[in-house]
This record gives sequence, C-alpha cells and structure tokens, in this order.
Amino acid sequence: MAGQQPSRLARLRQLRFKDIRRKIMGYMRGWWLRSQVEINGPIKAIGKQIISKKNGVIRIGPNCTLWPNVKLVAMSVLEGVPAVLTIGTNTNIGDRTEIHCGREVKIGSNCGISWDVVIVEHNYHAQDISQEGPDLDPRSVIIEDYVWIGFRAIILKGVHIGKGSIIGAGSVVTKDVPPYSLVAGNPAKVIRQLPIPGQQSA
Repeated sequence: MAGQQPSRLARLRQLRFKDIRRKIMGYMRGWWLRSQVEINGPIKAIGKQIISKKNGVIRIGPNCTLWPNVKLVAMSVLEGVPAVLTIGTNTNIGDRTEIHCGREVKIGSNCGISWDVVIVEHNYHAQDISQEGPDLDPRSVIIEDYVWIGFRAIILKGVHIGKGSIIGAGSVVTKDVPPYSLVAGNPAKVIRQLPIPGQQSA
C-alpha cells in the first residue's frame, strides 16, 4: 500500500544490515592499515586514522578498534634508536586520541582508552632554549592490561600504569600508578584501591 510505513521487522532488518555493513567497512579499513602498521590479526578502524612514522614502527594486536581521527605517531627522537609503539590485543582507542612515541610506548591488552586522550613520552621542545639542540628526553610509557583511561586524560613521559587501573576523566598522570588503583586529578593521585579479580575483600 502506497505510503505505508515499514514494519518493525523490516526496520530491524535495515538496522541489522547497516550494522553489518559498518562492521565490514571497519575491518576493511583495518586491513588497509596493514600498509602503515604491523598487524597480526583483524582489527577494526572506524573512519579515518592519522599515522606518522619516521624511523619507527607501530604494532597493533588483533581485535583492536580504532575510532575516528585516532593519531598514532612513532618518530624516533634518539639517533640510531627506533621508536616502537605497541598496542596489545582487544584494546579500544577512542575518537581523536593521540599517542606520541619517540622511543617506546607499550599499551597492553583489553584496555579501554576513551576519546581525546593524549599519551606522550618525550618533550616536544628543549627544556633550556639556550642549548644547541632539543633535549627531548624520551622516557618509556607502559600501560598494562585491563587499564581504563577516561576522556581527555593526559599521560606524560616515564609513567607506568599498573594492571587493572582506572584513570579518571581529565586527569594528568605524571607518576606511576599502582595496579588496581583509581586515580584522578591534576596531578593525578590515588583515590582508592580497586578490588582484585578473584580475591575476596576482607
């Protein structure tokens, strides 16, 4: 009948088709990223990502999801030492998040990194403008498995975030974070310890 609205079942089928198409396109974009990064399994890339490399390598584990405008940078700041950015299995990186690696950034598996997060492990300028060359002073950033990082958090150089920790939204992390800790603030401080899976609370 002319002008008849599609049935609920038809609408569900349309939505399911769109969802399947979106997933297929995501995996196709992930496959295209193989020309720029090292991937050892399927990943999903939603929208466009920004990849920058100079004497560097980017490794992404299987089943990761990169959302639109994620920026991954592996540009060596030490002569003769390549920059290595590694992302583990099943990690989700949100819109517009930027990860800047000058020597070493390691992100574990099953991590959730929200949108507009910045992770950087070196200076982008000399600390002393009178010196001849920039002292970029790279210090490794290590993020262990099952870490969740809230939106617009900033992770600075030399930080080691322990397994299962949560970084509150808008936090600026300048020091190591113990495993299974909730931290927040600028600079970020431990708010409380989180329960460890498999252990009963006292």
